Amino acid sequence: MKKLILLAFICSVGVAKAQEFQLTDKYNVTHQRSIGQEEEDTWALDVIASENPGKSLATLAIADFGLLDEMRISVLEKSGLEEVTEVLKITIEYNTCCASTEEFYYLVTNDDFIGLPSVKNEYAYEPISDIHYIFPNQSFGQEGTILRAALQYTETYTIKDIKVLRSIAWNDDDFDTEDALTAINY
Repeated sequence: MKKLILLAFICSVGVAKAQEFQLTDKYNVTHQRSIGQEEEDTWALDVIASENPGKSLATLAIADFGLLDEMRISVLEKSGLEEVTEVLKITIEYNTCCASTEEFYYLVTNDDFIGLPSVKNEYAYEPISDIHYIFPNQSFGQEGTILRAALQYTETYTIKDIKVLRSIAWNDDDFDTEDALTAINY
């Protein structure tokens, strides 16, 4: 019986530590406007806190706005990063001849709103791999580190392999010096 209780405790600690992004209405996007030439179909959207709609926290540049299918806003409340109150993720899905997503991540602190390079994934068929950020309190996370990783899936959509593409120490704030990474599944 003691072994069973110990096993249940260990499993609950593991589940409590592993956090996932949850949909939220705490943030929103607004003030849609075109950028540059109209034929480029690039639009800017401001990210706002729903309780303070007059203050823009960040601006998203959305290419191919006419192909936008869905937008989801979610947060990771306990990232495991010191002084980060939550991580905001905005997922934009495009639907053309093949599906694609673009994810924008923001680290929210008491004083700042820090953007990570966006991540793009394209799928011709069922996803066999894609790229995501993994934070310390998530499954496969590492203490004090943000991982950008390519996840490989089995036919039943369980993770079969993880390849770390970049490891970012949380005290390294040089996030905006590179372009987005794209995973293409064909």
